Amino acid sequence: MIHFASNATGWYRPPATGLIPGGQTDRLIAPVHAHLTPGTYSIGRQPQQGAVNVYLSTRDRYTAASERRDRASVLYAHGIASKGYRDWPRSKTFSVVTCPGPAHADEVMASGAPPSRIAIIGYPKLDPLFRGEVDDTGIWADDDRIRVLYAPTHGGGSERYRHGNRAAPGARATSWWNRHEVLSLLDPDTFQVVLAPHPRHSPGGQATLAQYVRAHVVVADGGSTIYEAMALGLPVVLTSWLTAHRNLERAGGTLLEATVYRDRLGRHADRPEDLPDTIVHAAEDGPSSADTAFIGRVLPPALRGHSGKTLADLLTDLDRSTPCPS
Repeated sequence: MIHFASNATGWYRPPATGLIPGGQTDRLIAPVHAHLTPGTYSIGRQPQQGAVNVYLSTRDRYTAASERRDRASVLYAHGIASKGYRDWPRSKTFSVVTCPGPAHADEVMASGAPPSRIAIIGYPKLDPLFRGEVDDTGIWADDDRIRVLYAPTHGGGSERYRHGNRAAPGARATSWWNRHEVLSLLDPDTFQVVLAPHPRHSPGGQATLAQYVRAHVVVADGGSTIYEAMALGLPVVLTSWLTAHRNLERAGGTLLEATVYRDRLGRHADRPEDLPDTIVHAAEDGPSSADTAFIGRVLPPALRGHSGKTLADLLTDLDRSTPCPS
């Protein structure tokens, strides 16, 4: 049996139970179990005894000694950002660490992981977008303004902090706490702005997906939406005056987020007053060749639209080849 162990953000909080439809976990695993035989997989909040358990968060987000429940274990991190989730000191108890592409795999190997424990599987969440299966009805108005998707990452802290934690180090990697400042800089006569919060903050725990359809520019900071937008061919603008410092220093500057800021990938607003013109130029010029080359190593084109099947095949092979304990 293959069992998907949700992270808390994708799971209803008591007294409600179950997976949030359209939430973070649902968007990540639905394109995978679409390629699994019914009856060969299950979904829960915690890992299942004797299963090939697929974890959407690091071990410390689950019940203590969760590895005792595993027949085999797969780390399938809950986003495409780096953030150190897959680094070997945190992931070495998993049988397999999955990576979207070579860029993440290189980072994980640099942290000490043997190549034999790494599998490149793409990023299933975006499969429906690459296949043109996502309806954006009701999101964008039909007018001539520049359509700006503002998609900040969460406000720091662990899953214990439902609404974020300003005091957490990660809070400085996001513009979430300054979102009113960011929004106030964009003239509504020029820009049509849709705010897409991280699922931890969004109404009903919804993950960003349909908002990408027909967007002209994505404003991001230090999370998965940087890479999701780039992979979809959308120009990205970074709120660098707020978020560059923390993203450059996090984990000693070894993360992909540091590469984005250090190499000036995407477009960077270094002062608040620069944001409107930076967005206009991004909408006019689109992604740079450097952006395209970078995202090609983060999420290879060959896996776009096919990642769910790639991971499903990996899990099926692992389920068949791993003996059940006596």
